Amino acid sequence: MKTKVAIVLPYFGSGGAENMVSRLASNLNLNEVDAEVIAVYGNPQNNRLEREVIEHGVPIRYMHKGLGFSFKAMLNVYKELNRFSPDVVHTHLSGCIYSSLWILTHTKKMLHTIHNMPLHEFGKAKRTVMSILYVTGKAIPVAISDEILHLIGNTYKTKYDAELIYNPVDIKRFSQVKKVPHEEFVIVNVGRLEPQKNHKMLVDAFECAHRRIPNMRLKILGDGPLRSDLQNYINLKELNQWITLEGRVENVEDYLAGADLFALSSDYEGLPLSILEAMAAGLPIVTTNVGGVSDIVTDNGKLVEKGNVDAFAAAIQQLVVNRELRDIYAENSAKNVLKYDSTIIASEYMELYKKYGRN
Repeated sequence: MKTKVAIVLPYFGSGGAENMVSRLASNLNLNEVDAEVIAVYGNPQNNRLEREVIEHGVPIRYMHKGLGFSFKAMLNVYKELNRFSPDVVHTHLSGCIYSSLWILTHTKKMLHTIHNMPLHEFGKAKRTVMSILYVTGKAIPVAISDEILHLIGNTYKTKYDAELIYNPVDIKRFSQVKKVPHEEFVIVNVGRLEPQKNHKMLVDAFECAHRRIPNMRLKILGDGPLRSDLQNYINLKELNQWITLEGRVENVEDYLAGADLFALSSDYEGLPLSILEAMAAGLPIVTTNVGGVSDIVTDNGKLVEKGNVDAFAAAIQQLVVNRELRDIYAENSAKNVLKYDSTIIASEYMELYKKYGRN
């Protein structure tokens, strides 16, 4: 008998959590699970993430929620969960809050994947709701890295079961793209343009390295509320010839295929899918040492203290001039990422669905 799973998330934007859900849902073995995705916010995005899920045979139900908290949306999720009658509910981001009423009034369990530092995941009110669900055993937190698993206990300070499953990556998509020849040394960054990612620190580090090694270019992929501010900052430093904001793109693999290095300057993270994708593309990594990053950047890149512009610039410079080290890191990236393949991670989640769906 198939295990019925409802996967609940806000919507299919371009963030790491949404990518993770798409990778998971489009790699489930539908001979063993009966799955559907519930998108709480808005309307269909008609993007690659949604297409992959639907083409795999997993339907997406849209609750059409607008901005701000909506009790009506919670009732809509409640009705949809009643209709589908899942054995287990797997939530992401604020999907857990909109599923909480149904979970509290039924004997089924919620698996909630924590995609970021637990303290930064929610405000105090939502953390209180999740604490109640955890301590009563109604919800099981799923960490995406060893560091996140440790921090869950520090944040919620209650006794509960917890699970650990890393983020999935589509290795085939990123590893099979033909490398693009180029003359300049190209650095790529992928991430939403928001305070967490600290793109200004990356710009500062690039500026410092660029003064010593002029033949460099930085491409920043992604969009967000700080795009205008970041562009103004780049213009102010007169770096617009060397740093470009590429916006939101669906062909990230093509940009990675034309790069020599991947850089991430975040102040906090869970387990960045962007790094896993860069590893699948066979790139060396320079990143701040935050969240679960140290779980995946070991012998394949440089870890730098967050906010340390000089150290970040020095790490970039070292990899620009040291081709041999760069090649070693690149080879290790391609090798280390294999255990995070989407099919493997989807199988691990299916075991969780069966385990908690029997309760």
